[in-house]
Amino acid sequence: MEEEWMRDRALLCDLLQEAPDASPRTLAQAIGRSVSWVKKWRKRLAESDPHDSSLFCSHSRAHHAPYFRWDFRVIQKIVEMRLSPPENLKRVPGPRALLYYLPRNPELQAAQVPLPHSSRTIWKILHAAGCLVPRSKEPPHPTEPRSPLEEIQMDAEGCGHRLT
Repeated sequence: MEEEWMRDRALLCDLLQEAPDASPRTLAQAIGRSVSWVKKWRKRLAESDPHDSSLFCSHSRAHHAPYFRWDFRVIQKIVEMRLSPPENLKRVPGPRALLYYLPRNPELQAAQVPLPHSSRTIWKILHAAGCLVPRSKEPPHPTEPRSPLEEIQMDAEGCGHRLT
């Protein structure tokens, strides 16, 4: 597949040398590619050395920049606030409460570190720190099938219906 793509790129390079003013639509029809493909590769071919053989190879789609990592103090403070709620909060703080209290923390204000703005980010940090237990992926165990006409007892009070 890559060889076919490289042939198409080389063909585009040849067509551009023959007719540099050709429209992208004309080039796309001649090669059998889309106009956006022609525009992308026309730009790449113009920016580089035409004698470079690696020019026709596709670029890596891998992530090139390092992924963002939260400061250790932020993670530590989120876990600490989760385990011992701030300002006499009488419950375990969830992500929205933690988002409220994080910017008010004097240590983090003094450190001037970036803080999360999303409750989803707080959930990810809590999961990574082991504060939240992931749900089991095991399906519930089915009950044994009953024999025909077997009598069973049911409690209807727990399902919200009232028997009179």
